[in-house]
Amino acid sequence: MYMKNTQIKTAIEYIKTEYTAEPEFLWPDRYPSYAVFRHGDNKKWFALVATISSKSLGLKEDEMIDVINLKFDKNQTYNFAETSDHIFPAYHMNKNHWITIWLDGTLSDELIFELIKKSYLLTDK
Repeated sequence: MYMKNTQIKTAIEYIKTEYTAEPEFLWPDRYPSYAVFRHGDNKKWFALVATISSKSLGLKEDEMIDVINLKFDKNQTYNFAETSDHIFPAYHMNKNHWITIWLDGTLSDELIFELIKKSYLLTDK
C-alpha cells in the first residue's frame, strides 16, 4: 500500500493493535491503496484508509493525499466537517453517516484515535 505520511501508518498500527483488525485490500487491481477494517464478529466496516486525489474532496490542489473514512453520528457529519478544513463529508460513502479525514499530521493523533473509537463503537451494533 502506498502511504505518503506517518500519520496514516500510525492510524493503521493503532487499529491493528487496539481492535485486532487487519487491513483488507478488497480491490487490489483497481484501488491498491484502499484498505478496509472490519469487526471480527459482524464484519461491518468501521474504517477505510486510502490515498486519493485532493480534488475528490473539493480542494483546489490536485495532489495525492492519505485519508481515513470513519462512521459518525447521522447528520452531525456536516456540522463536524464545517469545524475543520481537514474533515469532510465522506468521500465515496454515505455523507450522512461517514466522514473523511485528511491525514497529513494537522489533526492530532489523539483526535484521530478518538474518532476511530467512535466509528468502531457505532458499527459494533
